[in-house]
Amino acid sequence: MSSIPKIRNIEGLLKNQLAPNEHVVDTKITRLTVPGENFGSEMMSLVIEIRDDSAKTERTLYAAAKLIPEKEEVRELFDTQVTYKSEFQFYNSVGPTLDKFLKKNGFPEGADFIAPLYGGRLNLDGSDRVDEDAVILMANLKVLGYSTGDKFKGLDISRAQVALRALAKFHAAGIGYRHQNPESFEENFRPYFYYFIGDHLHEVVFDNLLPVLKSGGFSAKEMETVTSVYQGIAKKKDVSEIWGTLIHYDTWLNNILIKHEGSEPKQAVLVDYQVFEYGTPLNDVMLFLFTSIQLDVLKKEIDNLLDYYFNSLVENLGKLGLDISKFSRDSFNEEVAVAVKKYEYHHTMWMLVPILSRDLESETAVKPGTILHWSDEHKDRIKLITRLCLKKGWF
Repeated sequence: MSSIPKIRNIEGLLKNQLAPNEHVVDTKITRLTVPGENFGSEMMSLVIEIRDDSAKTERTLYAAAKLIPEKEEVRELFDTQVTYKSEFQFYNSVGPTLDKFLKKNGFPEGADFIAPLYGGRLNLDGSDRVDEDAVILMANLKVLGYSTGDKFKGLDISRAQVALRALAKFHAAGIGYRHQNPESFEENFRPYFYYFIGDHLHEVVFDNLLPVLKSGGFSAKEMETVTSVYQGIAKKKDVSEIWGTLIHYDTWLNNILIKHEGSEPKQAVLVDYQVFEYGTPLNDVMLFLFTSIQLDVLKKEIDNLLDYYFNSLVENLGKLGLDISKFSRDSFNEEVAVAVKKYEYHHTMWMLVPILSRDLESETAVKPGTILHWSDEHKDRIKLITRLCLKKGWF
């Protein structure tokens, strides 16, 4: 593993967190994630010692810092000059706007699905270019008792419900803000949307997908249908006027941290907004359900979980003052099928490669013509997802 990156001028980053007589006296930096957990950035854990010279007191701030990738090829793959700015603006502007909107409209806890921001910057020279001094500094959720699940197993139903509850609130905030403040939405949110597609994995995954389906007993006609859906991905998605909202776009298990009281999951926070976009909320929901819940739960409870999300979303929309009659269950079901067919089946198939690979340290390691050695768990998830989509008519 490479050396720990240096973070310059940490005190400047914390200018909005420090009292007039406070200053940083020491900072310890370690890696927050291991290779394979976060491809598009470097995540660091910071323990920051702060002293108040006037009161003669000291306190400790526990933070998480998001830095740009160390390797240039990874920066190019993830379009860091664009995606890092988008995420910075999400935490610096979009998130606080949603927080104020929710607090004003019956949610006193605000946007509690977002980690608190301590400070951020793109560089130290005041330009608009992202460089090695770029930092997004936020609360270290792990120190606050939040954790992710086991990505190789997935979440159980109670943890899946907590995650869906956070997604329903995030999506409701976006829908509500767009409907009530359309001009502000266009002016202050849309410039930072980013449509990302894993072109580098597209053909490699497809070439490896068909043999798995063939071995799973899928008929030639079914495989033809899968091929049509996978290859027919919509390059630019048409979004419903009713359902259109902010979407996270990367809602797999490692980007959803859950806090427990005892053994009971209570609260979820979404992290990693570098490719947030405008779309149907079902993009986020279906990617999460396909990639991040236990296979047995996916097989037996997917209808119940979709019910749970729909009911949570509509309840939030009603609380925000929207006419919930416009958000019918029939139109919701149509959104599910549209999301799956136009993008989320394809999205899931290539996302499962970095999620379920135990020895993949970077997506750049997957080159054209690569033969992927998928685990039995990986193959089982592919077959179950495909069978569900065919059975429910989502294709």
